[in-house]
Amino acid sequence: MSAVPENEPRIAPQFFKVQSTQYSIPQDSGDASRARSLLQFAWHRLSSWHQKRETRRVLRDLTDDELLDIGVTRAEAREEAGKSLFWD
Repeated sequence: MSAVPENEPRIAPQFFKVQSTQYSIPQDSGDASRARSLLQFAWHRLSSWHQKRETRRVLRDLTDDELLDIGVTRAEAREEAGKSLFWD
């Protein structure tokens, strides 16, 4: 038994196929090149901040023995972990 009445027109399956479309930015466009450069810069900056945040979090969670192995005191680790996300 179907929820669709028999007298209703059926939609052809080809209407449900999603076609893949690839967009490309012309290489000779100065504005597009600047926009791409700006987006790449922003992506690299965000990635760098994320990596710093993660490494500082890991440093904060190290045990005293692990800190001793890498030659960092607990106070130095605390100071580094407390730095701002944007600190270089």
